[in-house]
Amino acid sequence: MTPDIQMQPAPETKPPLPTNPFGVLSIRDWLYLPHLLGGRERALLAFFVALALISGSAAAILGFIKITKAAPKAGGIFREGVIRPPERINPLFLSDNDTDRDISALIFGNLFYYDADDKLQPEIAEEYSVSEDGKSYVVTLKKNVSWHDGQPLTADDVVYTVKTIQDPAYKSSLRPNWQGVTIERLGEYEVRFVLHQPYSPFVQNLALPIIPQHIWKRVPAEAAFLVEANLKPVGAGPYRFSNFERNSDGVITKYVLKAVDTFYLEGPYIKTIELKVYNTEEDLLKAFQNGDIDGISILSSKNVERVKNLGAAVSAIRIPRILAVFLNEAHPALADRAVRQALAMAIDKQELITSVLGGGATVIESPIPPGTFGYNPDIPSADFAPDSARAMLEKAGWQDLNNDGLREKKPAKRGGSPTPLKIVLATSDWRDLAESANMIKNYWRQIGVETEVKTIPINELESSVIRPRAYDALLFGEIFGHDPDPFAFWHSSQLKDPGLNIALYHSKKVDSLLEEARRMTDRSATEARYREFQDVIAGDFPSIFLYSPVYSYATRSTVQGVNLKSLVLPSERFNAARLWYIKTKRVF
Repeated sequence: MTPDIQMQPAPETKPPLPTNPFGVLSIRDWLYLPHLLGGRERALLAFFVALALISGSAAAILGFIKITKAAPKAGGIFREGVIRPPERINPLFLSDNDTDRDISALIFGNLFYYDADDKLQPEIAEEYSVSEDGKSYVVTLKKNVSWHDGQPLTADDVVYTVKTIQDPAYKSSLRPNWQGVTIERLGEYEVRFVLHQPYSPFVQNLALPIIPQHIWKRVPAEAAFLVEANLKPVGAGPYRFSNFERNSDGVITKYVLKAVDTFYLEGPYIKTIELKVYNTEEDLLKAFQNGDIDGISILSSKNVERVKNLGAAVSAIRIPRILAVFLNEAHPALADRAVRQALAMAIDKQELITSVLGGGATVIESPIPPGTFGYNPDIPSADFAPDSARAMLEKAGWQDLNNDGLREKKPAKRGGSPTPLKIVLATSDWRDLAESANMIKNYWRQIGVETEVKTIPINELESSVIRPRAYDALLFGEIFGHDPDPFAFWHSSQLKDPGLNIALYHSKKVDSLLEEARRMTDRSATEARYREFQDVIAGDFPSIFLYSPVYSYATRSTVQGVNLKSLVLPSERFNAARLWYIKTKRVF
């Protein structure tokens, strides 16, 4: 009998440890783990878990920011304060109401517009070309442009706009720019402008606002100023009319515009623009301080620092305007170049700017303002030098004969009376000009020149002083376009009214330079003529060039994308308002 085989138990063994001990724990185990720890250990665990979460979140946010950037997002309301209520919002019939111009710039589209760098950019138009002889400009339109009522914008609207401007019955403020120009329809989206002779500054005429033929062709010329379309206009710009509010007297106090969702260029991003009407600049500043408005369109230089202290971003913008003292050489003393130069050297231009304008201007030495096409930066400055001015007058025969501090010239004949060195300085009663004139009077008094200042309301000044050229000296301003074209201000053909040569200057050399500049199609050649023209003027001292003012525009810091450097008119600040934004988003 064989012995039974007895089964022996296998020796006890431990299971192998996992390579990742934490991997064997379930979520339930992790949640139970804190119960196995003491209070101190639980606190440490909570701290490190929170630290890990915060670090991870921060790293994720920083990484996201690094690979993305802030971009405009549609939305928001921009509210701007203005002084004058709107009256007639039509770019063909604009008066001196800046509010009308502002709203027109937002509602109506232009063939082309000038950007922040003063470069002509296409808007309604696609492109333009110029013939070799410089007499023909062909403009091609975009095919996706619609009026705010949905009607397509075509070449017919452009032809109608130009012919309406040219019709004297409509009394368009733009008519002088379009006299002698023929417009032809070449196709549904193409037009041609034909000039009698080459005129290089014509290109700035292409920044032309277009009005809808299908609305205005039904309006006779005699009713053009009265129809509702002037207050509820239909345009093709980035913003459309929404509504307005009136006070008990029927005056508009708020005008509301809405973004066009189907606009043919980038933007607009800000969904609503409101223009609110206030009585004074002080009211505008209070409204800004109270958060009622986000922009101030009329801001004097003396209030720039004040509005900056309220958190505003202020754009200091060049405008092609000059202020000068224009000297009439028919005056016996002013016929002498030495006297004219002495008068210029007696004026401290920088002190004048600081005292009157709070620093809001640039000293100038030439008839073309800095930053403008053709400006010559190499013109020598007429530095403030009163001692040299006195010596120059003395040498020219003007002496203080009776020790009263004022100069006279000895009579040519024995027994005659001395001729006093006296000048009547005429200007507008506008505050800045009146204060400037009185400072100039004091400067000239210090070199022995007696000066009488006459401040006159602008309408009377134009009718009774400027047009008949009835002045010894005139403190006044000149406004240029994007192409300065000084012809109207300095060519001898413009000496008499309605010409604008208020310096009463005549020079065959200058006439020739300005005529050549107009005919040339090469911009560099035109610029060279403008620079030489300034050299001649600087040598003759026909006028005393004082300053070019700066236009200050304030917006709340929440308004972004505002890029303003140079404007001809304040309303041009809205040329690229479609790119302004308040809301943002992150994009890769």
